[in-house]
Amino acid sequence: MTAAPAPGAVLWFGRVLLAFARREARTVAGYRVAFIVRSLAFGFSVLALAFMARLIGASSNAHLAPYGGDYLAFAVVGFVVMDFQQVGVSNLSMRIRSAQVLGVLEAEMATPAPPWIVLGVGPVYEFALAVVRATFYFLLAIFVLGVGFPRANLTSVIVAAPLVMGTFVGLGLLSAATTLLVRRNNPVATLLASASLLLSGVAYPVSVLPVWLRTVGRMLPLTHALELVRGSLLRGARPADLWESLAALALFAGVLVPAGVALFVFALRRARIDGSLGHY
Repeated sequence: MTAAPAPGAVLWFGRVLLAFARREARTVAGYRVAFIVRSLAFGFSVLALAFMARLIGASSNAHLAPYGGDYLAFAVVGFVVMDFQQVGVSNLSMRIRSAQVLGVLEAEMATPAPPWIVLGVGPVYEFALAVVRATFYFLLAIFVLGVGFPRANLTSVIVAAPLVMGTFVGLGLLSAATTLLVRRNNPVATLLASASLLLSGVAYPVSVLPVWLRTVGRMLPLTHALELVRGSLLRGARPADLWESLAALALFAGVLVPAGVALFVFALRRARIDGSLGHY
């Protein structure tokens, strides 16, 4: 009797992702108060941002002029793109560390599903949530706070998106591999978030920084990601107008993704050999 063929990778991924989503939904349902608190905190943050935009928009600002002069639109794009970076850099690492501490990582790796699927559904799920959050943020900004993106160039957004996501995924793989190797939370993600918030122009244009800090900021992927997204949405720039940032992100993605995959595969193999998957 011939054995039935194993399900394909896409089928496996769909099954694990569905199981993951069900588990997350049960977790959220069990912590409704925490969900309400997070929602209120988000609402307060949005109100604070709107009031800040009202203050800054009360006078002409030369630093915001290249972006249409609307601080709220500028800031919304900044925090949305940074949210995607945080998902990429922190999520896989945090989930691996949590599974190690709870002692379930080794059991998860022993399931019939391929290990890369078991580890990969978490970030895919989180990126999907980030897309939902980003959509909600933009809809709230447009319909409630009156933000407009009249010059948006969707072609540039479509060209930029794979490079932005690829760069953040590469950073996430490096962070997750480090967590597997050292078996503790990776401080690099926190340092990168702080440096990006300071130097990449999340909350203010980089033109307000001294020249030497702007030079340092050019070494961070988020700086170029923000230039691409803001250029596409706020300035209506064409891909040809954004070639410097496109080239920079292509270089980041071309280096970080292969390096991240290689280091992650090495870290996972080493953890399995020395039996440290379940150690914390």
